Amino acid sequence: MAKLDQLMQEINNELGSDFYYMLIVGSNGLSIAFLNRIERDFDALAARQSMVNKLAGKVAEKLDLGDVDDNLITNNNSYVLTQLLGDATYFAVLGLAKDASLGVARMLLKEYAQSLWDAIPR
Repeated sequence: MAKLDQLMQEINNELGSDFYYMLIVGSNGLSIAFLNRIERDFDALAARQSMVNKLAGKVAEKLDLGDVDDNLITNNNSYVLTQLLGDATYFAVLGLAKDASLGVARMLLKEYAQSLWDAIPR
Protein backbone atom coordinates (compact mmCIF):
# COMPACT_ATOMS: atom_id res chain seq x y z
CA MET A 1 0.00 0.00 0.00
CA ALA A 2 2.97 2.32 0.38
CA LYS A 3 3.16 2.76 -3.39
CA LEU A 4 -0.55 3.70 -3.57
CA ASP A 5 -0.04 6.21 -0.77
CA GLN A 6 2.95 7.70 -2.59
CA LEU A 7 1.02 8.01 -5.87
CA MET A 8 -1.95 9.67 -4.17
CA GLN A 9 0.43 12.10 -2.44
CA GLU A 10 1.95 12.98 -5.83
CA ILE A 11 -1.53 13.73 -7.22
CA ASN A 12 -2.24 15.81 -4.09
CA ASN A 13 0.98 17.77 -4.67
CA GLU A 14 0.09 18.37 -8.34
CA LEU A 15 -3.39 19.68 -7.50
CA GLY A 16 -2.43 21.73 -4.46
CA SER A 17 -5.30 23.40 -2.62
CA ASP A 18 -7.82 22.05 -5.16
CA PHE A 19 -7.31 18.55 -3.70
CA TYR A 20 -9.82 17.51 -1.03
CA TYR A 21 -9.47 13.71 -0.94
CA MET A 22 -8.68 10.63 -2.96
CA LEU A 23 -9.72 7.02 -2.51
CA ILE A 24 -8.92 3.78 -4.27
CA VAL A 25 -12.04 1.62 -4.18
CA GLY A 26 -12.88 -1.91 -5.27
CA SER A 27 -16.02 -2.68 -7.26
CA ASN A 28 -17.35 -4.18 -4.01
CA GLY A 29 -17.51 -0.64 -2.57
CA LEU A 30 -14.67 -1.08 -0.07
CA SER A 31 -11.79 1.41 -0.15
CA ILE A 32 -8.29 0.03 0.07
CA ALA A 33 -6.45 3.36 0.32
CA PHE A 34 -7.28 7.01 0.91
CA LEU A 35 -5.74 10.41 1.45
CA ASN A 36 -7.78 13.30 2.76
CA ARG A 37 -7.61 16.98 3.60
CA ILE A 38 -11.24 17.23 4.69
CA GLU A 39 -13.41 15.02 6.88
CA ARG A 40 -15.96 12.78 5.19
CA ASP A 41 -17.49 9.39 5.81
CA PHE A 42 -15.17 7.68 3.35
CA ASP A 43 -16.71 4.23 3.85
CA ALA A 44 -20.11 5.57 2.78
CA LEU A 45 -18.55 7.60 -0.03
CA ALA A 46 -16.77 4.52 -1.40
CA ALA A 47 -19.90 2.37 -1.25
CA ARG A 48 -22.14 4.98 -2.85
CA GLN A 49 -19.63 5.80 -5.57
CA SER A 50 -19.44 2.11 -6.41
CA MET A 51 -23.21 2.14 -6.91
CA VAL A 52 -22.95 5.21 -9.17
CA ASN A 53 -20.24 3.55 -11.27
CA LYS A 54 -22.30 0.40 -11.75
CA LEU A 55 -25.33 2.45 -12.77
CA ALA A 56 -23.27 4.54 -15.21
CA GLY A 57 -21.98 1.33 -16.78
CA LYS A 58 -25.50 -0.07 -17.15
CA VAL A 59 -26.79 3.15 -18.72
CA ALA A 60 -23.87 3.28 -21.16
CA GLU A 61 -24.46 -0.36 -22.09
CA LYS A 62 -28.23 0.00 -22.58
CA LEU A 63 -27.77 3.11 -24.72
CA ASP A 64 -24.85 1.54 -26.61
CA LEU A 65 -22.57 4.45 -25.66
CA GLY A 66 -19.37 2.43 -25.20
CA ASP A 67 -17.27 1.95 -22.09
CA VAL A 68 -17.27 4.46 -19.22
CA ASP A 69 -13.81 5.95 -18.61
CA ASP A 70 -14.61 8.41 -15.87
CA ASN A 71 -17.57 9.92 -14.08
CA LEU A 72 -18.08 13.44 -12.75
CA ILE A 73 -20.46 14.50 -10.01
CA THR A 74 -20.89 18.24 -9.53
CA ASN A 75 -22.49 19.76 -6.46
CA ASN A 76 -22.62 23.24 -5.00
CA ASN A 77 -19.43 22.73 -2.93
CA SER A 78 -17.15 20.46 -4.92
CA TYR A 79 -16.51 18.01 -7.73
CA VAL A 80 -16.17 14.25 -7.37
CA LEU A 81 -14.28 12.70 -10.27
CA THR A 82 -14.05 8.93 -10.64
CA GLN A 83 -11.58 7.14 -12.93
CA LEU A 84 -11.89 3.42 -13.62
CA LEU A 85 -8.62 1.53 -13.22
CA GLY A 86 -7.35 -1.52 -15.09
CA ASP A 87 -10.12 -4.02 -15.74
CA ALA A 88 -12.58 -1.76 -13.87
CA THR A 89 -12.53 -3.86 -10.70
CA TYR A 90 -11.04 -0.81 -8.96
CA PHE A 91 -11.49 2.90 -9.39
CA ALA A 92 -10.01 6.14 -8.09
CA VAL A 93 -12.26 8.77 -6.52
CA LEU A 94 -10.93 12.32 -6.44
CA GLY A 95 -12.66 15.07 -4.45
CA LEU A 96 -11.91 18.56 -5.70
CA ALA A 97 -12.63 22.17 -4.85
CA LYS A 98 -15.42 23.76 -6.89
CA ASP A 99 -12.98 26.08 -8.66
CA ALA A 100 -10.52 23.28 -9.55
CA SER A 101 -9.45 22.81 -13.15
CA LEU A 102 -11.33 19.70 -14.25
CA GLY A 103 -9.12 19.34 -17.32
CA VAL A 104 -6.01 19.13 -15.17
CA ALA A 105 -7.66 16.70 -12.74
CA ARG A 106 -8.83 14.42 -15.58
CA MET A 107 -5.42 14.56 -17.21
CA LEU A 108 -3.69 13.62 -13.93
CA LEU A 109 -6.03 10.71 -13.24
CA LYS A 110 -5.53 9.37 -16.76
CA GLU A 111 -1.77 9.90 -16.45
CA TYR A 112 -1.62 8.03 -13.12
CA ALA A 113 -4.25 5.36 -13.90
CA GLN A 114 -1.79 2.65 -14.96
CA SER A 115 0.57 3.31 -12.04
CA LEU A 116 -2.33 3.22 -9.57
CA TRP A 117 -3.57 -0.03 -11.12
CA ASP A 118 -0.09 -1.58 -10.93
CA ALA A 119 0.24 -0.59 -7.25
CA ILE A 120 -2.99 -2.31 -6.18
CA PRO A 121 -2.21 -5.59 -4.41
CA ARG A 122 -4.03 -8.43 -6.19
